[in-house]
Formats: sequence, structure tokens, C-alpha cells
Amino acid sequence: MPLLSIIIPVYNVEKYLDECLESIRQQAFSDYEVIMVDDGSRDSSADICRRFAETDGRFIFIHKENGGVSSARNAGLEATRGEWISFVDADDMVASNYLTAFFGSKPLADITFFGMKTMETYGSSKERIPQEAFADRREAAEDVMYRLKCGDPSDMLGYTWNKFFRASIIKKHRLRFAEGLRFREDEIFTLEYCRHISSVRVIEQPLYLYRIVESGLTNRGPGLADMMQLSLHLVENLRFYSNPALCETLLKNATDYRALHIYKSPLSQLSALLHNYQTMVSEHPQPGNIYRANTLSRYLRKGYWAAYLYCLLRKV
Repeated sequence: MPLLSIIIPVYNVEKYLDECLESIRQQAFSDYEVIMVDDGSRDSSADICRRFAETDGRFIFIHKENGGVSSARNAGLEATRGEWISFVDADDMVASNYLTAFFGSKPLADITFFGMKTMETYGSSKERIPQEAFADRREAAEDVMYRLKCGDPSDMLGYTWNKFFRASIIKKHRLRFAEGLRFREDEIFTLEYCRHISSVRVIEQPLYLYRIVESGLTNRGPGLADMMQLSLHLVENLRFYSNPALCETLLKNATDYRALHIYKSPLSQLSALLHNYQTMVSEHPQPGNIYRANTLSRYLRKGYWAAYLYCLLRKV
């Protein structure tokens, strides 16, 4: 049984896939499996996966019909055998010490974060490295999570490819990616996973090489359905966390996504959606100590019709 399972969703990435898989094959630490999930690619990506699987028994090839990146990751999760799980995007690479840095960071925590280096298509690069940390109590772990979300560098909490997960937690709680969500689905998975952790480690090294490409997932904005789902998922996660700053951040994001959904929805739905929004902000009052309420919440304090008129003006 391998110690680590690395899941790679693959879709039309023939230009970069060889480099990605080779960066893993060249790791000095060798007790791993690589689960390559081809999500119905129309280029030669599947052939590249087959070649690696045929020449190296640690590389496992799975082919499925196209269902999106969350569907591919979930298929990979079903096939894992390792004690630890990590995710790599097929157009990226990992550093030469990707695995030795993780398994050398004793004691191992329920979740381990690390830094990354971005690679621009025209050759420049930039490092984003969070501060070294280790916490083995729930309260301290949430402090670290907040710093990863809002510290310097910010927004290091959500991505799946900058961390190692404990497989037993994923399997015990049957955690999976939300397949109907096509934006920030990795952050929702991370928040649902971190409900169950008691320890966290941050490695102050750039172990992941993130390639910025025009068609990359990070460059895709949220759709109308994404914004409502994101809001609902974030509000659901609020009750599992106690750090005030982290909760306020999640609530701010939830109300922002919900407000954007209202602005972009058909006018015929405005009244019902605004009433639902009113219920949400009454159950989870804003603002807190860090963020001011978004504009829609401020108008709602003046009355329902003031908020309705504001939304109406936004639509015309």
C-alpha cells in the first residue's frame, strides 16, 4: 500500500502533462501512487497517461466521460489507497523536494499547507510562501487557517493543490467535491475537511509550481448558479468554526456571493431572493469587527423596500 496518493484530474492538457508527471516521477521519495483521471480529453492527454501507466506501476490511469474537475477528483478519491492524499493540476508541476519536505516535517498534522511559485507563460515567476507554523489544538489550528485566508500572502486556504490531507478523515466523513459547483469548489472541500481536524502544519517552502495559463481554472469567474451555491456552502460551514475573524470572513464572502446572485438574477425573482437574503442576514448579523456589511445589507437596514429599490436600480 502506498504511503501517499496523488490525484491528477486531466482534461486537454497535452502541452503540459508530460512535464507535470515527470516532476512527480523524479521525486527522491518514491512510496506513492499517482492516480491520473482523464475526464474525457479530446487531445492526446489520455495517450500520455497510458504511457506513464505502462512504464511505471505507480501511475494509475482512469478514464471517464467528461464531468468536470470535481467529478474527476471524486473519481480519484474513490481509487486512493494511500494514508495521505494530495492533488496536482495537470498543467502544473511540483518542486524536486515536494515529498521529502512533507514527510520530513515531523510530526505530521491532519492537514499540511505549503507555499507555491507561479510561472507566467512569458517566463517570469513569483513566490507566495506562508509563514511556518504548527498547531495541535483546534483553537490554534483555526488561528492558522485565518492567517492563511487573510494574512500575507492571502487566500492560501482554499486551493487543494497546496496541501496534504489525511486520507482517514476524508474516508471517515465521506468527503467529496461538490460536482454542481464550478468555482471555488476546492475551498468548499477544504472547509468541509477542516471541520474535522485538530492539527495543522505550514511548510515555509514553495513546493508547488503553478502555471498561469489563459484557460486555467483559476481564471474562470463564478456563474449565476455558482454564486448561490457558494453562499449556501459557506453559511453551512459557519457553525463548525469558532474563530470570530475566520467566521466573519466566511460570512462576508457568503453575503457578497448572495448579493451578486440577486443582482444577476431575472427581475421576476428579485422579491423572493431578497426575502431569502433578508432571512440570512437576520440569522447571521453583519458587520463584525473587521468587515463592513456589503451595500445590499446596508440598504436592507433602512427597510426592505429601500433594498428592493437599490437592487432594481442595479438591474436597469
